[in-house]
Amino acid sequence: MNSKIKNVLSILFGTLLMSIAVNGLLVPNHMLSGGISGLSLFLHFLFDWNLSILNVLFNIPLFILAFIFLKKQFIYFSLLGMMSFSFWLEVTRGIIIPTTSPLTIILVAGLLYGIGMGIIFRSEASVGGTDIIAKIVNKFFSISMGNVIFAINMIIMLTSIFVFGLDIAILTAASMFISSQTTNYVVDGLNRRRTVSIITSPDTGQDIARAIMDGMHRGVTIVPAIGGYTHQNKYILYANVNLREVAKIKNIVSTYDPHAFVTVSDVAQVIGNGRGFLPLEQNG
Repeated sequence: MNSKIKNVLSILFGTLLMSIAVNGLLVPNHMLSGGISGLSLFLHFLFDWNLSILNVLFNIPLFILAFIFLKKQFIYFSLLGMMSFSFWLEVTRGIIIPTTSPLTIILVAGLLYGIGMGIIFRSEASVGGTDIIAKIVNKFFSISMGNVIFAINMIIMLTSIFVFGLDIAILTAASMFISSQTTNYVVDGLNRRRTVSIITSPDTGQDIARAIMDGMHRGVTIVPAIGGYTHQNKYILYANVNLREVAKIKNIVSTYDPHAFVTVSDVAQVIGNGRGFLPLEQNG
């Protein structure tokens, strides 16, 4: 119950930040945003229609589809997100952030919108719109949500170039980029991880694993393998480290096996017990 109350409060706060970004900066400067809110802004600028009503109307058929195809808890929280966003759009209609600098506009708008969206995503919700479309398309056609949302936003952007001009479209694109990056940082945190995979021989695999566990206090998974070309026995070592530790793990590997094959991959999230760290009683 406490977790659900926290999620509800986070959704309300996140949608408030998003509405301030829309009414305080995007609307006065005739800039768009992504998704359904961007489409609502598009029609608002053309016909002066009410933003909050447009947001609700566009989302009604999408939520009907969501109730048919998606999980109910996500839908309930997203319905709250959509309704609270529409509510705050009405409440903050008179708020205008006084600035004429294009750089300030895109930075502040992107940060406010991105932080708000990130808070909502961390609460396992959304504000409806393209997130629902992306989830349904991903479920039935295995197309990534990011690609679906990107395609929809590109359609909005290309249309805006013909209607509002290239300058507005470029400002909108810059603000959307800042917003998406900010959302990623809010959801994933600043301390992003790297996954390191090390292919080495059984003779050195245990030594490398022990050096990583003892010297870096990181857990290591050892997977026995066979080389496809040489047919020799191999060990694949798997570990999660932060960016500052990549150089240290490379030094450990080169010390024990200069011929080891190492790959380093960016990781958006690390979830699970320990999150890569060993319990203190197992260290050393």
